[in-house]
Amino acid sequence: MEEQIADEYTEPCFSMYVASIELKIHPQTLRMYERKGLIKPARKCGQRHYSRKDIDDVIEIRRLTREFGVNLAGVRFIMSLNERIKKLEKKIREHEKGL
Repeated sequence: MEEQIADEYTEPCFSMYVASIELKIHPQTLRMYERKGLIKPARKCGQRHYSRKDIDDVIEIRRLTREFGVNLAGVRFIMSLNERIKKLEKKIREHEKGL
């Protein structure tokens, strides 16, 4: 069940148009975040498609830049640290299950 939820979370299902409307941002902003390496939308037939995770990442990018004044290089660093923490937490949980 947990894998199914993860798959639904990471499944690219929103076009750029839909994502930009949901996020209330210009599509060019999504393109910029991709160029900066902050998000990695999937490509289908040459068009970008965003997952729920991509949407949540953009929400986090905007929170960090607007509320805390972090620049995009800082956002990239923070997001990479958060990903490393999640991976380490997963390894710890797996290790604890094995004990």
